[in-house]
Amino acid sequence: MSPVRALFASLLLACCLAGPALAAPPELAGVRLGSNIRDLADKLDPGMAEPELEQGYLTIQAMKPLPGYRSGYVTYGNCAQPGRVVRVKMNYADSSREFHDKILAGLKKRYGEPKQWRGNAFGNLRIWKWSLLDPHAGDVSIILQYYDGEDDSFTRGNSLRISSRSWVKEEQDCRRAKQASDTTSKKPEAPARPLDLDYFLPR
Repeated sequence: MSPVRALFASLLLACCLAGPALAAPPELAGVRLGSNIRDLADKLDPGMAEPELEQGYLTIQAMKPLPGYRSGYVTYGNCAQPGRVVRVKMNYADSSREFHDKILAGLKKRYGEPKQWRGNAFGNLRIWKWSLLDPHAGDVSIILQYYDGEDDSFTRGNSLRISSRSWVKEEQDCRRAKQASDTTSKKPEAPARPLDLDYFLPR
């Protein structure tokens, strides 16, 4: 095989292994990854913005009601690029397994077979994950979840989430850099008094 053909074959193989490439950051419910939160005022609930739990470098804001959806949330950065949308999650109004199967079939047709699957022995938890590469948003994940149980750590019914993991990491790295800078500029604090057992017990 000639060097040119060998190079072409290796590039083709790399593209296949990387999975489908999106032409642009994916969009869900009219919200596109990478858009700025200030341009979405007509879609968002202005009184429902708060920091993401355990991810203080991100802010989550509820969306206004939309036909076909029970609820929805947009997550945007507040450090590296404040206001840039990095994640969209929508909870469908139809919580049935039949609807889940339709959405799953549509996603497979558009993006191919999912890279990961997770579930439980009862069959009431089904999570499918696609990992895609986009020239703008970088590492993009699409997660379809179905749950019909009593564990409130999972969203009941059907939900779909799209996220740029590359942009989430940028926000995380930005926050860590700022925290490191703040730590080095502060004067050392006096050691805190050790907490005794009585402090942790109910009275």
